[in-house]
Amino acid sequence: MSATTPDHVDAIVIGAGISGLAAASELAQAGCRTIVLEKSRGIGGRMATRRVGAAVCDHGAQFFTVRTRAFGATVADAQAAGAVRPWCDGFSRLADAAAALESAGDGHARWCGTRGMTDLPKRLAAGLPENLVEIRTGVRAAAVGIVAGGVMVTLEAKEGEVPRVLGARGLILSCPVPQSLDLFAAGHALGALDGAAVETLRGIDYDPCFALMLVLDRPSQVPPPGGLQFASGPISWIGDNLQKGISTVPALTLHGSGDFSRERFDADPASVTAELESLAAAWIGGATIVDRSLQRWKFAQPRVIVPAPLVSPSATPPIACCGDAFKGPRVEGAACSGQATGRWMGRLLVDGR
Repeated sequence: MSATTPDHVDAIVIGAGISGLAAASELAQAGCRTIVLEKSRGIGGRMATRRVGAAVCDHGAQFFTVRTRAFGATVADAQAAGAVRPWCDGFSRLADAAAALESAGDGHARWCGTRGMTDLPKRLAAGLPENLVEIRTGVRAAAVGIVAGGVMVTLEAKEGEVPRVLGARGLILSCPVPQSLDLFAAGHALGALDGAAVETLRGIDYDPCFALMLVLDRPSQVPPPGGLQFASGPISWIGDNLQKGISTVPALTLHGSGDFSRERFDADPASVTAELESLAAAWIGGATIVDRSLQRWKFAQPRVIVPAPLVSPSATPPIACCGDAFKGPRVEGAACSGQATGRWMGRLLVDGR
């Protein structure tokens, strides 16, 4: 079954997390018509907030920092709109689950969304001009091909449907790098890409993470300001969403460490849930768990950070991979990577008109 005739735009961005949205914002400033594709129903990627029963829980990224001027301008705009706020200046730390607490605070602000971490990407999306940028959610890219000096993105189709194709002069992939490589392979594009760039991309891998959200009948034993970071052991983070100010009822988010999550990634979810609850018993205290939800992130934390903001495996047509594995770690690194990649792509596309 052949694909439909492609729709053509200046650029396609795959992924509507903070990096992809930052890239789309820069492309819009350059006047580029852009389509952003997001496989999930909502935007934000791992800046994710979920309602569990009566509680609201952040279950991906838990906070972000502001250390660069470019990202600072984005955050200042979001703060003025009431979308983000400073949370605290650090969290209590433990060497492991049995160690004594180390005091919180280093004087550098940790920020969060006013109602949840998804508030910042939602603010970015709301600022995109509708005449230049279209965000399509619930749409999964199936393959990326290179045709006649441009890119062709084939979308996943339901059984019996004709696959839809989008064409563009440039492409930014902000999704996890292994997914980007799979898209190139599915579109038979790997042979047309720069070999050294592809090898760099193949060297990037990720830790998975289980995120367990627990709704409690009384406040937890997590100390103020509502976060615990573990240097080692099976749990890497415990966050109190009530103290954080996004939930009106007591609720915890537990993150399994990379090693813990990798070893149990395909295990029965009920057994993973029970194990994490047991490991966090001291912080749950005497509270009763009244609701729970387990999220499994396959690509939660890059294990390798490329110092450059992007890797471009193709100059003609321009293709770039960006995201939280580039420039710097976590939310701010992903945002800065997307901003730099959007500017880079915008210049190439405008110059090539």
